[in-house]
Amino acid sequence: MTWRLVGANNHELGRSPHVHGSLTACCAAVEELQGHIEQASPLVVMSSGTGAWTWQLALDEHCVAVAVRTFRRQRECRHSLQLFLSATAEAQVASRVTYTRRLRGLRLPGAGDAPGLAVRGGGLL
Repeated sequence: MTWRLVGANNHELGRSPHVHGSLTACCAAVEELQGHIEQASPLVVMSSGTGAWTWQLALDEHCVAVAVRTFRRQRECRHSLQLFLSATAEAQVASRVTYTRRLRGLRLPGAGDAPGLAVRGGGLL
């Protein structure tokens, strides 16, 4: 399971950098992020190979959120990060999985054919 933050228009604003082994672990990661978003350290970097910009957030030196795509301009990347930060504080977490799809080739230990992605429009998860 992994979470993603989507806006009201269902555009993805950010996502989890990790795959979680259960819905409980995924929800705990979201709660940790929302509860400590003010302490998160943003990092905006440019790839030396492609020149594309991306961002990530860290809590206690552990990556907790990443951009969903790369950006051609630094200001676009920073704007994306600000949208994510603003939306995270207001996002409502789904109380259950409301949409699932299988990630091809992804096998979680002991998960069998369990869904690989849980999403809820307009919120985190």
